[in-house]
Amino acid sequence: MWFAANLLFKSVHIPSGKRPPIWEQSIRLIEAETEADARGKAERLGKSEMVSYQARSDLVIWTFEGVERVYAIEKDHLSDGVELYSRFLRDAEVTSMRTPFDDE
Repeated sequence: MWFAANLLFKSVHIPSGKRPPIWEQSIRLIEAETEADARGKAERLGKSEMVSYQARSDLVIWTFEGVERVYAIEKDHLSDGVELYSRFLRDAEVTSMRTPFDDE
C-alpha cells in the first residue's frame, strides 16, 4: 500500500539570533504494509536527512522535527492526477504559504 508522509524539518542558523528558523514541509511517497510501518519508514528517512553546512558566516543545521501526518493513498496503482495528500487550511496558513521569503 502507498502512503504520503508529511515530514517537518527546521533550519537553525548559528550564531543564533541572526535569523529566525525556517521550516520545511516535505511530503514523501512511502510504500508499506500498514500506517504504522509507513510512519516508521518516514521517521527513519527524516532522521537520515539531517544535515549541517557552512553558509557565509553562519553554520546552518537542518533538524528533523517529526512526522506530522501519514495519509493513506486509496489507490492500488498510481496514476495521473491521483491525490497524494490533502488537508484543510486556515486563512492565516494560506497567507503564510503565499508570502515569499525575503532574500537577505
